[in-house]
Amino acid sequence: MQALASRNVDVAFANIEHWNSSLNALFSPNKAMAIERASVLDDHAVKGIYDGVLAGMTISIKDNIDWVGAPTTAASPLYANRYPERNAFVVDRLLEQGAILVGKANLHELVFGPTSQSKHYGPVRNPWNLAHIAGGSSGGSGASVASNMCQASIGSDTAGSIRIPAAFNGVCGLRPTSGRVSNQGTIAVSAKFDTLGPLARRVQDVARVFYAIAQHDPQDPCSEHYATPMLPTDWGDIRGLRIGIPKNFFFDDITPEVKAAVGRASAELASLGAQLIPINLDGVEQAQEMLAFRIILADAFNLYRERLASNPEAFGDDLKIRFDIGAKVSGWEYAQALRWVEQWRHTLTSVFMDVDVILTPTIAMPAPTAADLQFGNAIRSIPRFTCAFAAAGIPSMAMPCGFSSEGLPLSMQLASSWGNEDLLFDVGAAYQSVTDFHMREPRLPETTS
Repeated sequence: MQALASRNVDVAFANIEHWNSSLNALFSPNKAMAIERASVLDDHAVKGIYDGVLAGMTISIKDNIDWVGAPTTAASPLYANRYPERNAFVVDRLLEQGAILVGKANLHELVFGPTSQSKHYGPVRNPWNLAHIAGGSSGGSGASVASNMCQASIGSDTAGSIRIPAAFNGVCGLRPTSGRVSNQGTIAVSAKFDTLGPLARRVQDVARVFYAIAQHDPQDPCSEHYATPMLPTDWGDIRGLRIGIPKNFFFDDITPEVKAAVGRASAELASLGAQLIPINLDGVEQAQEMLAFRIILADAFNLYRERLASNPEAFGDDLKIRFDIGAKVSGWEYAQALRWVEQWRHTLTSVFMDVDVILTPTIAMPAPTAADLQFGNAIRSIPRFTCAFAAAGIPSMAMPCGFSSEGLPLSMQLASSWGNEDLLFDVGAAYQSVTDFHMREPRLPETTS
């Protein structure tokens, strides 16, 4: 029987060969390096050498994260020749724990958008239907996991960029507590709110990757001191767990299929022993305006304002529109947004005295087509439900809970208080123990484009 690591690499690269020309999900797949790495890990396994909690797991890395040997482009010509001299903190943690890196994942240009329809490096397509988007900005991460090009991926999330592609591609995606995972060695948008995190099919695999990368980093000024997490020995006992279901905002203006799927998921969790508690989230309606359209847009414009002036052709039109909005955010508007964040964190502190976890839809609709993005308010509506938890810096996880009548994934979002990722893993594992949405696979395309 073929050894585990080599078998995982063979599966990953068979799917890369079949899928990637259609999806445009991965840059720089390195089969030779992966085979060499797998051979070492398999040899260690025979000799009884322990290589870590991720030993033999294939993982893709979003292309705003430094990995020596491949450029870190952030899907922008500004960084086309950016070859890092050292790995990002998370890449070193992954390698220390036995992971096999298979390639860099495509993304929305400059890590700055929810669609991954990038001007310079091409769009990421959804493996469930190539006419639909994969979400962003970690679109390649979501698509590469859904199409089995890898078992997990590392994405980044500022206002929803892990959870959105997880939702649209039918996989799980965790935005950890802000500061729990180091951002050292990454191209950021808004440093205080940027967070790296894992995507995978199974909640247990999301947790394994999280436990590998969640360490304090003294070189990252945004890194916080949390206890190093321990991988649990049991999963999914949620008897007596209090799950809050918001009465306001999160179930407004959503498709009937999303509402029904999240309702069925809530009922399933109740049948497993959880308590469903209606809650009010005062002020949540302002989250997207304060975080996405003030803080993040102003921070992003500040990062690129000189390059916008000297090299405007290097930016996609959608980014220019957002940068223009960010340039117009006034000092008082930015200050008001920061004060709102402080009040919002205070509100959630009170909410989490009454509940352990909050359950909402991840996104109001299934993945739209790329053509749909040319009109209407699809781009604004996509991150509507993910901004709130990002603004507070609390951990939140998207996971599949059904499919639309067109065969597109539907997703629910779980959130817990600061540092309590374990609660999300328990709820997620319990749900996946009685459902199979996370195990369903898109059909391989017969032709490539």
